[in-house]
Amino acid sequence: MPELRILLVNRHMNIGGVETYLYRLAAGLVARGHKVGLLTEGGLWESKAVEAGARLHKVGSLAKSWRQALPELRQAGYQLVHAHNYHSARIGRRLAKELRLPYLMSVHGPRPRTKQLLFRDWSREVIVMSEGDRDNIAWLGGVSRNRISLEFYGIDTDRFHPGIDAGPLRSEFGLAADAPVVVFVSRFSNRKADVGHALLDASPALAESFPGLQILLVGEGPESAALGDHVGRLNAGRATPLARLVGPRRDVERFMTLATVAVCTANTALEAMACATPTLAAGRTGFLGLVTRSNFEAARALCFADHGRSPEPLSAACFQRELAPLLRNPSAARPAALEVSTLIADRYSVPRMAEAMERIYLRQLSSVSA
Repeated sequence: MPELRILLVNRHMNIGGVETYLYRLAAGLVARGHKVGLLTEGGLWESKAVEAGARLHKVGSLAKSWRQALPELRQAGYQLVHAHNYHSARIGRRLAKELRLPYLMSVHGPRPRTKQLLFRDWSREVIVMSEGDRDNIAWLGGVSRNRISLEFYGIDTDRFHPGIDAGPLRSEFGLAADAPVVVFVSRFSNRKADVGHALLDASPALAESFPGLQILLVGEGPESAALGDHVGRLNAGRATPLARLVGPRRDVERFMTLATVAVCTANTALEAMACATPTLAAGRTGFLGLVTRSNFEAARALCFADHGRSPEPLSAACFQRELAPLLRNPSAARPAALEVSTLIADRYSVPRMAEAMERIYLRQLSSVSA
């Protein structure tokens, strides 16, 4: 296999599903003998990309400063520019043209079709991570279906797996060994934050039936303050807090293992399920519910309520209905959760993801040289 030199482009490296995907993809490609660069403004996860073996090309503003990186990018000798999501693609296409390299775009979430009409930076072949995203862009104002390739998020099962010790977190938060815990892990942005608000709205009724219940919100984003205000209102007058806004953490795998039930979407849902934690999929497109082996592929096609059209809209009632039986008998859902964890380890690993992307890169490079 010849060495490939791939330049990934993404605006930020803060905590989020795309950012996690990028450093895992970098690690998988480096493990296969390739060189990977990352053009970005940086963020909390930039160190993970470097640890994965990627060369960091950092700019103050991707939109305004990308030309400043051209000399070192030329010197690095990349063969292909791979941009992620719409903002980065606007720069990635121009950058690839300037470097005279093939250009590839990946889509990581739905976009209103009115905005797609104004978008002009599609690549010849476009990568999507779910059938929901494929359906979102496959129309007259987007991209023809024969130009779209479906791939998947790979999970680092060395980090996310059953049996992680969550004891340090119980000590940190003063939680009893039998305290039921619901953990919402997400980037707190627009519609994803709505999941947290609906969960918080459901929690007072749940707390009446399940004493000691704790709701932990783990993440960051532009809606953090609004969620923090909601938590404050919820806890007002209570002797002990019902909910806590934990903020961004690097040890999310411990929170997922701590959870009696995890509430997640997209890449994060896969991480929680890899830890064999019963997981409710809820995201920006609505509420999907408990993921089991029997509905796993259907849930994955919607990127676990992040892409496509979810079965029902978000509401407090959804969480009250689905959480009550899981909190009443926590051990009952664990065997099914372990089955899902095994499925993820078998089918959705980082090495398989990197191998699949390698084939796409080779196809792009072959088409240019033909």
